[in-house]
Amino acid sequence: MKLRAIKGIILKDLKEVRREKMVIFWIFVFPLMWITLFGGIWGGKNPPMTIDVGVVYFNESSAHYVVEVMKNVTIEGVHVFRIKTYPNESSGIDALKHGRIDALIIFPRGFGANISQGLQGKIYVYFDKSDPQKYQLVSGVVKGFFSEFERRMQEITLEYIEMYMPDEMRKYKKYILALADPLVLEEREVKGETVTPIQFYVTSFIGIQFLFATMLTIGSGTLEEIERGTLRRIVASPATAWDFLIGKMLSTFITIMVSILVGICYAKLVFGETIFPSPLGWVIIFLAAIFSMSLGLAIAMGTRSIKATNAIVNLISMPLLFLAGIVIPESILPEWARPIANYFPLGRALKVLRLLELYHRLPTEIVPDLIFLSVGSFGMLLIAVLLYNWAVKRLS
Repeated sequence: MKLRAIKGIILKDLKEVRREKMVIFWIFVFPLMWITLFGGIWGGKNPPMTIDVGVVYFNESSAHYVVEVMKNVTIEGVHVFRIKTYPNESSGIDALKHGRIDALIIFPRGFGANISQGLQGKIYVYFDKSDPQKYQLVSGVVKGFFSEFERRMQEITLEYIEMYMPDEMRKYKKYILALADPLVLEEREVKGETVTPIQFYVTSFIGIQFLFATMLTIGSGTLEEIERGTLRRIVASPATAWDFLIGKMLSTFITIMVSILVGICYAKLVFGETIFPSPLGWVIIFLAAIFSMSLGLAIAMGTRSIKATNAIVNLISMPLLFLAGIVIPESILPEWARPIANYFPLGRALKVLRLLELYHRLPTEIVPDLIFLSVGSFGMLLIAVLLYNWAVKRLS
């Protein structure tokens, strides 16, 4: 191994990066566009949502009181319900069908009379279930409101009962309370690790770099040198084909690391937050880089065609972008796609990087993942080296 030859190849490749506009785009421009786009859409704080609720009620004080309470419910100064009153049930359902409201509440005639007499007050609520996610959100908020309202009504009723309860009956108060409210759900808060969207997308951008830029740079770059005759001349010189390969991989690694650092700093500069990996985090990134460079080189040496290499890299990368947990969190992937995120080394590397840097898992907890990643990365490197050796022999 000749260090001067390796150094020369690295410097030549780094200088060529400036001249290749497509390389500059994929390595520097695209990641910054990615962070800007996703950070701008989901990186900020989402305000509380407001739900459009249609109501149909008759001139009864109890129903009117419930509606007035709904109008005044706020979270962080934002009204939770935007109330629209309809004269009858059919007009309200028509508004719900056409998306003018998110839910329709019907207080039937006699609702107030029943409540004032201590009887059950029935309420009808209509939801549009054509959008399951929106239905879950809207129904959760509306049902949550009535659950809390009902609990408050029980408290008031029990207070009145207690006021007029004979002294000898007071010992049964706790049983009456348990009868009215048999289960008590007490909400308690635990402060877990807070992961902001922009931190997640910074790790996504690192995965994208390995999935596209690294594989294309090493694969296409090596084939270009073969087509130019560079590798043939190197083989005929005192330097060896292995010096060329080491120099090529190091120049690709340096370029990608610079790109990752630029992206990390850009997120901090624009959005005020980012992640900066710990030493063990950089080890994970190094292993992911080994796997990505090896996969790109193996594809290039197997096809020996720049066009075919670009096509296969895109064919592999595009589905994995969404199925390997790189852009979409593993927790919301369909069941059949989760093994891809677990066993594809790049997906596994990002998963471990997030556990380490975003959720601050102990290094001892991710040792099995590191072993898996090391085996996958160096196994792919071995395949790439064998294919490269085969290609070099064909040159001679």
